[in-house]
Amino acid sequence: MMANHLVKPDNRNCKRPRELESPVPDSPQLSSLGKSDSSFSEISGLFYKDEALEKDLNDVSKEINLMLSTYAKLLSERAAVDASYIDEIDELFKEANTIENFLIQKREFLRQRFTVIANTLHR
Repeated sequence: MMANHLVKPDNRNCKRPRELESPVPDSPQLSSLGKSDSSFSEISGLFYKDEALEKDLNDVSKEINLMLSTYAKLLSERAAVDASYIDEIDELFKEANTIENFLIQKREFLRQRFTVIANTLHR
């Protein structure tokens, strides 16, 4: 009766190296290793695409920054020109105000003079 029972050998106590053991084809590690080669090529392709995209984004970013700095410089130059025009107009207003005050004084002087002449003629 004992001869009919088969005893499986205990592999835990076996001293031969694991390398000599035949790999089990359904092992999840092996199936993932086979996939990792194709996954690696896909990932490296994605890295290449990401690097190319990042390079393109950096180039576009540099171009936009250059355009913005050129625009800012142009606005600054226009603001400087506008400021000089405002200074010129301010000087013109001051000069016009001075002339206006001079003309008001001259009119008042002439009015007084005509009053004196009119009073002299009435006598």
